[in-house]
Amino acid sequence: MRRITPLLLLVGSLLSISPLTVLSQRSAILTGRTTDHRLQKLSVSWWQDGSFIPSTMSIAEGSDSFYFKIPVTAGKPLFYYLEGSGTQPVFGLIEAGDSLYFKQLPDSLQITGKGAAASRLMNMIQRLQDGIKPNGTDATSLQRLYSEQIKVAATVLQQNKNSINETVYKLLEAHTMSGPATRLTGMIWKVPANPDSTLEERQVDFYRRDILPALPVIEVNETTVTSTRFVNYLLQKSEVDFYIKHRFESNTTAVYDWVKQHYAGRVRDRLLAQTLIQGYAAGNMPEEQETCVKDYLSIAVDSACKQAVARLYGRTKKGLSRGAAAPSFNLPDASGKLVSLPQFLGKVVLLHFYDSDTIVSGELIALKKCFDDKDVSFVNIGNRAMAEGLPGMQLLLDDASKAILSQYEINRYPSFIVVGKDGKIFATKPPNPLSDHGTALANIIYEALLQ
Repeated sequence: MRRITPLLLLVGSLLSISPLTVLSQRSAILTGRTTDHRLQKLSVSWWQDGSFIPSTMSIAEGSDSFYFKIPVTAGKPLFYYLEGSGTQPVFGLIEAGDSLYFKQLPDSLQITGKGAAASRLMNMIQRLQDGIKPNGTDATSLQRLYSEQIKVAATVLQQNKNSINETVYKLLEAHTMSGPATRLTGMIWKVPANPDSTLEERQVDFYRRDILPALPVIEVNETTVTSTRFVNYLLQKSEVDFYIKHRFESNTTAVYDWVKQHYAGRVRDRLLAQTLIQGYAAGNMPEEQETCVKDYLSIAVDSACKQAVARLYGRTKKGLSRGAAAPSFNLPDASGKLVSLPQFLGKVVLLHFYDSDTIVSGELIALKKCFDDKDVSFVNIGNRAMAEGLPGMQLLLDDASKAILSQYEINRYPSFIVVGKDGKIFATKPPNPLSDHGTALANIIYEALLQ
């Protein structure tokens, strides 16, 4: 097993609550010091209530310690993701008042302290789920795999129910079960096409007999939909439920109307916003997308969701769009050899723009394993410096080539662009894989491969 450099982390909270404030702002402090080396990179990302884009902090390279101060609203737990070179990534959940202590050992991660149970359970369940291996790649074998992963999460959570409060328990249910539940629901599309004349009937039968009974029962409320994994699962299930009822695959308008009909209030707003954001990323039909956006902006009551869609709508009225020729470039790789975009014609290309403060290597490594190198190329374009550990090709921007950033409308890091096999833009600004372990981005790449 690969040795992981020991790293000590301290996650604490400073309380500054006012007796006159129902929901007050507190600060969660993440700090630590390495024991035998200087940190090359370490960053923490977190998702505030209603946010679709994570906030991120990083330390300066070469430091032997770090200090992160994260705002936390009392009564509203938030997800965080801690990642750095030579350290084991940590995906967890924190509340105001928590004080977590992390210790990375060569073959394990210890999490102790007040409020540690949530993060400890998240990582334990993920490890157990990853340890379950399928017996094959057919729909039935994968259905059994994902069903077992859901059962593992349910069992571990039930065994530890008394160690966490009800709100955290429901969030952990939503987070740990939604990943395999999303993949399980998608198995309806893996039913063999032959004989084609009976495909629809066999899909419906497989869904009702094998998929639906294995899906978890998770409470849908304003708290649980702060989990991006859970939101993506509900959208995937909406798409499948539409198909089961109408016997034809849905488009943007169909999914939008289905969600609008079956959900209400802020839950509805959150799901519809995610639908529209993913639609923009996937390059959905502009007229169809615009009709849904205009309707959404007239009915949404959640201000954060409404602003996120409005900002994206304003940006997409100009600039890059699906079907436009991807701007070409000639950039040096690690050996100094120039690499140009046209040399990837015939393959789907994931362009990953980053700087030294925004590294998502762990999620990209897992994502790359889903695709064959002959079909998909990962191209990482670093601003200022190249990062170690990223999968695929490494390219570097210098002062003379930074016009590429404006050509691709890169205004934050990390940013992603999917280029189709024909060299044209397939998806602009797909979701950051940190938000859902790459599920949405993987689906977009799969769609590009089918073009």
